[in-house]
Amino acid sequence: MIDRRQFIGLGLGTLLLGGSPARATGDRQCLLGCRSDHQGRHFLSMVDDAGRRLLDVQLPARGHAVAIDAEQRRAAVFARRPGEFVWIVDLHTGQVLQRITAAPGRHFYGHGLFADAGALLLCSENAYASGAGVIGLYDAQGDCRRVGELPSHGVGPHEIRLLADGRRLVVANGGIRTHPDLPRIKSNLNNMRPNLAYVDLTSGELLHRCEPDKQWHQLSIRHIDVGADGRVAVAMQFEGSPQLLPLLIAIQQADGPLQMLSAPPEIQRRLRNYCGSVAFSDDGERFAVSSPRGGLVTYWSATGDYLGLHEQADACGISRAIGGRGEFFVSDGGGEFVRVNGRLALSERRALSNWRWDNHLSALVEPFGDILRLDTG
Repeated sequence: MIDRRQFIGLGLGTLLLGGSPARATGDRQCLLGCRSDHQGRHFLSMVDDAGRRLLDVQLPARGHAVAIDAEQRRAAVFARRPGEFVWIVDLHTGQVLQRITAAPGRHFYGHGLFADAGALLLCSENAYASGAGVIGLYDAQGDCRRVGELPSHGVGPHEIRLLADGRRLVVANGGIRTHPDLPRIKSNLNNMRPNLAYVDLTSGELLHRCEPDKQWHQLSIRHIDVGADGRVAVAMQFEGSPQLLPLLIAIQQADGPLQMLSAPPEIQRRLRNYCGSVAFSDDGERFAVSSPRGGLVTYWSATGDYLGLHEQADACGISRAIGGRGEFFVSDGGGEFVRVNGRLALSERRALSNWRWDNHLSALVEPFGDILRLDTG
C-alpha cells in the first residue's frame, strides 16, 4: 500500500540519526545511489563529493537504480529485479513520501524515470505470466496510483530513458524472462531476443527497434544512456558460453542499427562478458562503461573510438561530473568512489567505511539549499 507523505519511523525504513543534524551548504556535487553495509542492511544514500554522508534511508531490500526529480527535490529508488517496491523520497528531509508496491501479476525490473515535469513516474516492469515487458505509469503528482502501462516491445525491460523531446522513450529490453517465485533464475536463455526499442510515450507505439545479430541473441541489452545529440550508448551482458567473447558495447542513433564497438583484444577479454553501467560525460563528448567483473572502466568517444581505461576493483556505478569536461564519478563494491578527470586519470578518491555501493550512481549539483546532513556512524 502507498503511504502518503508518511515520515520515516523507527526500524524498517529508518532515517538513521547517530548524532545531531548538521547543515551542509555550498555548491557541491552530491552523489546518490543504493548501497549495503556489512551487516546486510540496504540503503538509499547521498554523499557530497568530499565523502561526507548527507542522507541514509534504510530500504526493505536491496535497491538498484535511482531516478531524480530535481524540480520537486525528490528521488524514486527501485528494487533490484525482480523487485516488489519503489519508494519516493524527499531529498531535502529524507522523508519517504510514497511506497509503491508492484501491481498483481507484475514485478519491477530495477529502473525508471520521471516524465512530464515530474507528473508521471515510469517503471520498467514484467508481466510475468506472459513474460511481456511493460512500462508502468504512475501518477507522481498525486498518490502515485498506477494509471496505466505501455508495452516495452520486448522481454525484460531494464533501463529506460526519455529523449529530449519528452515524447519518446528508449527502452533496453534485456531479453531475459524472470519470475518472482524464482527470483534469480533466467528461464529463457536459449531463445532470448533482446532489443533496443523506441516507444511513443503517449500511444505506446513502437517507433523503431534494433537487435544484436542473430548469432549474438544472448547479448542482453541492459543499460543505456542518451547523449545531448540523441545518441544512445549501450552496455550489454553476454549470457552465452564464457569461451565466446562478443563485443559488449555499442552506440545507436535515430533509426539506425546498433554499431558494435571493439576494445583492444586484451581489454575485451578482461571485460569477462559483463558490462555494469554506462554514462555520457556532461559535455556529451565521451561515455564510460564499467565492468565490475573485470575491475575496470573503459572510455569511448561519442562516435565510438576507444579512448582508454582506468583500473578499479568491482567498479560499477558511473555518473557524469556535472560541469566537468569529460569527467566522471565511479563507485565500487568496496565503498570507494573516485573522480576521473578529462585525461582519464583519478583526480580524487574517497573511501567510505562499512559501505558497498550497488550498481548505479547519480550526481547532482546541490540544488536544495541546506540539505539535512545525518551522521550515522
